[in-house]
Amino acid sequence: MDVLSHYSSPVIEFPATQPIEKQNALVDNCTGTDAPPPSADVGTATQEKQHVATQTEQLSASGNVDYDERALAKWLRQICPLMERELSQPTPLMDEDQQGSQCTLQEQLQVHIYQNLTVSSIENSVGLAIWLCVHTNNAPVLVATSVAPHDDWCEHVDQQLRLFVPQRVSHGNFVVYTEAKTLPLKSCLRSLSTNGFNKNIFAGATMDGELFVWLYEPARGGSDSNVEIKQLHSVSTTQGAAVALDWVTEERLLACYPNGTVLQWLVSTQMTLDWEYSLPSTVAVELTTMVSLGLNDFVLGTNDGGVFRCWNTGRQAASSDRSSSKQLELLALRRHRFMVSTLQRTEMDGHPILISCDLSGQAFYHDMRHEDEDTAQLIVQIPLPFKNAIACSRDASIIYCPSNDGALEYYRVSDGAHAHVKGALRGRGNLIKISDNGCWLITGLYGSEFQIFYIENIARE
Repeated sequence: MDVLSHYSSPVIEFPATQPIEKQNALVDNCTGTDAPPPSADVGTATQEKQHVATQTEQLSASGNVDYDERALAKWLRQICPLMERELSQPTPLMDEDQQGSQCTLQEQLQVHIYQNLTVSSIENSVGLAIWLCVHTNNAPVLVATSVAPHDDWCEHVDQQLRLFVPQRVSHGNFVVYTEAKTLPLKSCLRSLSTNGFNKNIFAGATMDGELFVWLYEPARGGSDSNVEIKQLHSVSTTQGAAVALDWVTEERLLACYPNGTVLQWLVSTQMTLDWEYSLPSTVAVELTTMVSLGLNDFVLGTNDGGVFRCWNTGRQAASSDRSSSKQLELLALRRHRFMVSTLQRTEMDGHPILISCDLSGQAFYHDMRHEDEDTAQLIVQIPLPFKNAIACSRDASIIYCPSNDGALEYYRVSDGAHAHVKGALRGRGNLIKISDNGCWLITGLYGSEFQIFYIENIARE
């Protein structure tokens, strides 16, 4: 009731249908001590029904309870939707400044559906996609594929990895993504990762346990039809499909596996195993995602909501034997209630921040400047109205999430402002990736379609 006391609902008026003088006369007649005529049908009298609906004085009249209940029900039917609409807002109590910022989010940050890309897929497939280097008009190259449903092993030997290159339109100042190359795969991919230190290089892990490293070679002579995807390395492991890949340096690749194992590979003229790390036996969980923070420093997400930082604090001796087991410190960060679906490293106010999100849409901001367990719990909890995977802007101020039927939700952390881009596809997207320049988003898979969004930042005056 304290919350409702701050809200001024609009006045709903029931206008009188008869002159005031005539209504007063009727009130006197109805409240008299004389019994009504035996033949009077009070419940069906149109004249009486109109007056009772507009007279609050009749609440004390025991003979008119039916009329008052009808009037109350009519009033509730009008006021309840207004109250529900008001209470459903993420921030029902806001001052004028906050209301202004809520209204201007879409004006400050305009997100447009840019283009749909169609790929071959079977029913209930999910999508994988990553952004590579910028090609033209601040638009990066895109790699995408579909992943068919799996039980235990992959029998899809005709999968394809597709390369989409943005081509400038001659009669306009925009680009169109066109398929420039198709790479056949003998198995579905489980994960993809762009080398952030050389964005022409990317890696992929297949369902049958193989790791691939590819090089995107731009076309020479200005013709995008001659682009190439060159396979640099391929290795097999006994760990199964890697659920997450991330680059530590230009020549170091981390691979994370559900059984709690993390492998680091050296990628140079050859691809060789650098070291292997396994979670302690006391942490019996299934790994779902991973992100690298630096050399010998990464964070793991689990299927039961756990978030663990694994790192070399310098207090233990480094192993000199390559391909041996790695010894790292294990630090448990703030737990989620459900499976961790997203881990992202970013910066906020110049400080390193880790964002973790679970399947319920609950996100935590972990301050990674602190080493002690107590101070590592400096977390901002974001009340996201979202589900599944998220992406965030470079300064961590905006969070994006794919919604049903190709729609997109985005949320401003500072004041809770929320905006929505309506979609026109079918299905629920499981994937969202934002380009490093913060201008492009891709979501999917919706049936057999990915959807590209363009983000336009409008400078404030």
